[in-house]
Amino acid sequence: MPQITEVTLAYKSTVPIESLPTITSPEEAAAYLRSIWNDDHLELKEEFLIVILDNMKHVLGHSLISSGGSTATIVDTAQIFQVALLGKANSIILAHNHPSGNKKASTADVQLTKRTVEAGKLLGIPVDDHIILIRSGYTSLRNEGLM
Repeated sequence: MPQITEVTLAYKSTVPIESLPTITSPEEAAAYLRSIWNDDHLELKEEFLIVILDNMKHVLGHSLISSGGSTATIVDTAQIFQVALLGKANSIILAHNHPSGNKKASTADVQLTKRTVEAGKLLGIPVDDHIILIRSGYTSLRNEGLM
């Protein structure tokens, strides 16, 4: 019989948990996102990322999921949860920008959010919010009742 490789996972943080930022509101989410977003891309191309949170809403990390053109980017739900699972997420925040400066959620944004919320329910990883970031503000899909 051929030798089969064992797959192992490990997680080791080098940062004390009490020093991590927390996100408990859309305002805090938008402020954190502004601090990490590549400002040169905000009005150039649409990007989608997730923020990984622990059970106390400490930010464990973030990951760029996709980068597209000036009007859209393709988002793979499986990739979102691959990162969330490997990052030891208790919940996640979805985020993307609208280079057009329009902060209103599109039909595609709402559909993606609802699909991701449903997938998160199956995996036990809730989606806390979906933030659309623009130069002059943001929209919280949770606050808009679109989740």
